[in-house]
Amino acid sequence: MSDKAEVNSIRLEEERLLHALITRGLITEQEVQECRQALPAGQGVSEVLRELVKRGYLTVSQGRRVLRQLDTLLQEQIPGYLLMEKLGEGSMGAVYKARQLSVDRIVAVKILKPQLATNPGYISRFLREAKTAARLSSNNIVQAIDAGAAGKLYYFVMEFVEGRTVKQELENGRVFDEKEAVEIALQVAQALEHAHRRGLVHRDVKPANIILTNDGIVKLADLGLARHTQDRELDKIEKGLTIGTPFYIAPELIQLRTEPDIRADIYSLGATLYHMVTGQPPFPYSDVRKVLLAHLKEKPKPPDQLNPDLSPGLCEVIERMLAKEREKRYHTPAGVVVDLECLLRGEPPKLAQETSSRQQQRLEALKSLAEGELAETEPRDVAYEPPKTSRYPLAWIALLFLSLLLNVYLLFFRRQ
Repeated sequence: MSDKAEVNSIRLEEERLLHALITRGLITEQEVQECRQALPAGQGVSEVLRELVKRGYLTVSQGRRVLRQLDTLLQEQIPGYLLMEKLGEGSMGAVYKARQLSVDRIVAVKILKPQLATNPGYISRFLREAKTAARLSSNNIVQAIDAGAAGKLYYFVMEFVEGRTVKQELENGRVFDEKEAVEIALQVAQALEHAHRRGLVHRDVKPANIILTNDGIVKLADLGLARHTQDRELDKIEKGLTIGTPFYIAPELIQLRTEPDIRADIYSLGATLYHMVTGQPPFPYSDVRKVLLAHLKEKPKPPDQLNPDLSPGLCEVIERMLAKEREKRYHTPAGVVVDLECLLRGEPPKLAQETSSRQQQRLEALKSLAEGELAETEPRDVAYEPPKTSRYPLAWIALLFLSLLLNVYLLFFRRQ
């Protein structure tokens, strides 16, 4: 091996080591940069570890443990990507900001947790998320770039989106004004319509999965629970399970009694929209079981009772989206798009129908108003009442006839 090739090999090992340490959260990208400034590349992994310990970024025991596991660490890196910082962590894995070296662009890399990487079921689910995302190409959905395995490390590379989630905004106490909330919900509905046309259902629409980018674009993220509506094999596996996030889950996804379809996403988007404009989810209980039962049995408080500034049109749209029976919701996200666009134009929704309770209340109010107007304008003595018809007309005729005969007889008898 030439001296140049040997130096490149040493540098590659250093990069892989640093990637591994960042991946495991032992050091940060900033600490890596400081270490590189102090120690020229090509010194070897032992020198890199010594510098990290010297600076206090690793403890002595951590440095020794890393050295013992060096071969494993160097084999478990993602070729072509430089991990920069940890963005967050979920139940299945962690997401990192990274640089794709081949094209020099920033991406997000999701890595399956090491303890789950030995379970075929979790591996299958993780890779299914990547394949599902790859089928979608919408400006309102986070785009898939790459997926695979490097040693025992399973990864999924996707578009990096700068911005804040709706959840972060709500946690800061923000209540969205109606126009902005409708604009956000509209873009999410367009993303869901794109997925629906490809036979997919998201199943986890919620504030945490809606990203508000710095340039005003709304992105729907996290397809970890997404599936094809005709996946019969998955139906058998998931039967009886509860799939989704309690505050926003559709009733039919609780203990999966029926095959899920896009109307479950419409319900979840309705629950999210409700939260955005009222400041609380439809059923804000602290007990998860009570929340799930409420989705099945209770009616949420009308949103305009919590926020009187909301228009009747928006309340009607939300009520239809949150119908318990999915047959009474919008049939597709396209219908939601139509009504939300109406609201943005200042028009009443075209497709939303009021719930029976609200409709009954208004009918009773109109009836009372009409009766009150009639009482003031129409005197009672001119009211027309049709004559009552006897139920026994023949009996009356017979009695009249007998009465007539009796009178004739008496008249004749007196004359005698």
